[in-house]
Amino acid sequence: MKKSVPDPPPETPTNETATEDPLRDRSALYRAIDFYLTGDQPSPPDEFRFYNVSKDVSFEDTQLYVADLLRCASVTAYQCGDQLKGADRALVFSVWHLLEIAKAMVDRSIKCLGMKQS
Repeated sequence: MKKSVPDPPPETPTNETATEDPLRDRSALYRAIDFYLTGDQPSPPDEFRFYNVSKDVSFEDTQLYVADLLRCASVTAYQCGDQLKGADRALVFSVWHLLEIAKAMVDRSIKCLGMKQS
């Protein structure tokens, strides 16, 4: 059987940069427009963030929460490092060491807040 009209060629994307996520495309478009019009790198809008913090949370509460998060991350890194050997172990323990330094700094800032309030 002969066809009088050939099958259409398969659609091949030609220089398509659009993703399947329209919100991501829109966000990239807004960032590009803001960058070229103002020259500033805008911060991501709140609705596109993975985690938002309430405006009612005080500075001291955020510092206490950060200290707790750093403690959890430190324990996790330490436990993971115990199971490893060689360079992988050294890498995980270097992350643990950085987390401990960050936690010490946050703990110190919390103590300074307490001194100022007294």
